[in-house]
Amino acid sequence: MRSAESIGTKLSMRAACSLAVLFLTAQSGIAFAESAEASAEDGTLYVSQFPTATTGDLAPGAHIIGEGQALSIAEAVAFAIQHNLDVEVERYGPMIANADRDGAWGAYDPTLRVDGRYDLQKSPNTTLLNSASSNRDRIQGGGVGIDQLIPYLGASVGLRFDGSARATRQAFALLDDQYDSSLFLTATVPLARNLIWNEAWTNVKVSQLTSRSANDGFRAAVMDVVRDTVNAYWDLVAARDQVRVAQKSTETARALLDQTKTQYEVGVVSRVEVVEAEAGVADREFGLIRAANVYRNAQDALINTVLGSQLTALSELQFSPTEDPAEYESRTVDVAAAVAEAFRQRPELAQADREIDSGELDLKFAKNQRLPQFDVEARLGYVGVSGDVNSAAASSPFVPPGTDLNRFPTGYGNSTDDWFTSDGKENLRVQGTFSIPIPNTMARKRVVRSDLQLRRSKTRRARLEQTIILEVRAAARLLNASAQGIEASERRRLAAAEQLRAERIRLEHGESTPFEVLQRESDLVEAESQKINALQSYHAADVGLERAQGTILDTHRVRLNAIAEPSL
Repeated sequence: MRSAESIGTKLSMRAACSLAVLFLTAQSGIAFAESAEASAEDGTLYVSQFPTATTGDLAPGAHIIGEGQALSIAEAVAFAIQHNLDVEVERYGPMIANADRDGAWGAYDPTLRVDGRYDLQKSPNTTLLNSASSNRDRIQGGGVGIDQLIPYLGASVGLRFDGSARATRQAFALLDDQYDSSLFLTATVPLARNLIWNEAWTNVKVSQLTSRSANDGFRAAVMDVVRDTVNAYWDLVAARDQVRVAQKSTETARALLDQTKTQYEVGVVSRVEVVEAEAGVADREFGLIRAANVYRNAQDALINTVLGSQLTALSELQFSPTEDPAEYESRTVDVAAAVAEAFRQRPELAQADREIDSGELDLKFAKNQRLPQFDVEARLGYVGVSGDVNSAAASSPFVPPGTDLNRFPTGYGNSTDDWFTSDGKENLRVQGTFSIPIPNTMARKRVVRSDLQLRRSKTRRARLEQTIILEVRAAARLLNASAQGIEASERRRLAAAEQLRAERIRLEHGESTPFEVLQRESDLVEAESQKINALQSYHAADVGLERAQGTILDTHRVRLNAIAEPSL
């Protein structure tokens, strides 16, 4: 054990060393002060040649924060949804997708076809039955028909009426003019390729999914706008409070400068301390200028978010936030419940599900297109003939005796008299068509491609779930840390305020310097700014958690079906 004497000896040595250090420090300070005084007399010591700025933002009591339009968060969100240009742009997404969805059904619109023709045919006479040197046939006619693709099955049906009038010089033709008419019902049914999963039906199903996905995308965009609006609101609140802190700090530094100048004039302090006080004022003025610029930029950012195109180059509008950042409810987040809620509410996951469903449809279509084509075509209808007896044929010696030359009705309208009767000339045709490319490379590779795209969509969704988990965990962690930061910054602010008060008392009794007071005042400004930033961070984390959970629209009572569509 050490003896009391040895311990006392060592304490005495330490005390002697400490006194020596204090003595040298004091001597250095005296030497520096004397040197500074001498330098000042020589004109080498810096002394401000500029008067303290008292105009514009640096004027005492400058109205940087004007009396603007009162605005709450609820009002800011409502205005943003009405006027924000990002929302205006996103509104068109569902409308375009809905137009595409409705347009996909256009493949099943009935198609009306009408045609007419005039055909004049001349050829040299090659038969002994005709005395003329040439043959001439003139055909005039046309037709009208309607075709319809049947949804789902991929079958098509059609109804066609044709009529024509034919004039001829051929002696063996019984009728001149001859009128022909026909009515046919046709149908084509695919039994392999294009059965159900044909291009038209696949487009209808995919466009429906795309329409729903567009609505989910619009919902996600509105969520982002609400989050950005709330953040812009609290950014303005923080910028406003930072201006107030900077103004207060500047006025404090100016008051300290005036006090130091008075003390210098009566010989209590040296000119060095006046210079230090002037430097403190300049530093605070610089901080005030920067805070004022940040505040005005925050005003523009909120106006742009809330009022959109109403922000002009000469706009003088200002908002006065009415929410108190210190009014908040600290809460504990159940991360597991928050993640489960996010999986139910996030529109991005719904979009990923639509992408998977669309990929499954495309895969079904690709597999169908790999099949051979096997179509069955059916045709059922009637034909009719009428006309006037050819005079050349009536006088021809080649007409068999007893032939009824007037068995056909006359006039074009009479050519349809026997339709749908037992005397009608019905026609029926059924045929099958089979074809397949060999080795059908394109169809087979499309199946491979569609399968790979589907797998990629499923992997993207799994990755999105991981991203959402990270977002929720980070938001919950930031919310908890911000709440703790507010408490810690308040303790620091109170301690810094007490240290500044004590330092001012010491200065009044000559036991401190303006430089030390400015240091304490800087600590207080930093502590106040830290608390402002902590409050801003907490509110940003709170709205960030709502966005990560997908509950932000419910929290701010936003109803998408109440948002008016843009006028066309």
